[in-house]
Amino acid sequence: MDAREVDELVKIFRGAKVTELSVTSGDSTVRLRKSLHAPAAPPRAPAKARATAPKPEPEIVETAAPESWITAPMVGVFHGSDKAMAAGSRVKAGEVVGAIESMKLMNDVVCEYDGVIVEIAVEDLMAVEYGHKLFRVDAA
Repeated sequence: MDAREVDELVKIFRGAKVTELSVTSGDSTVRLRKSLHAPAAPPRAPAKARATAPKPEPEIVETAAPESWITAPMVGVFHGSDKAMAAGSRVKAGEVVGAIESMKLMNDVVCEYDGVIVEIAVEDLMAVEYGHKLFRVDAA
């Protein structure tokens, strides 16, 4: 996918009534997720103060929790990855940790965090549903 196609997906996704979208085209996959909690609006300063106050620099915030779950993105049958995942295995964001077979198609399950697998909550060839917890990853 090129940048123009991704921009178009983002525009469509913003107006859609879905909270998560995964699109695969060739070898690339784009995953979009809306936050379920709207950020609180900051208090507004008086008009005079707003006009003279310098614009703050954007702040980068770490969003991954110290311990996070990799969950099933769809309903199907879980298949472990070629690389045997075990407690203590180190994973990187974007790494394939397994696949879910749905309607005779294999769909990769991708880790969203860098860290270490501390718990495996799924077995090979186990039926899973959307949101089913698969692996617990410690970001340490």
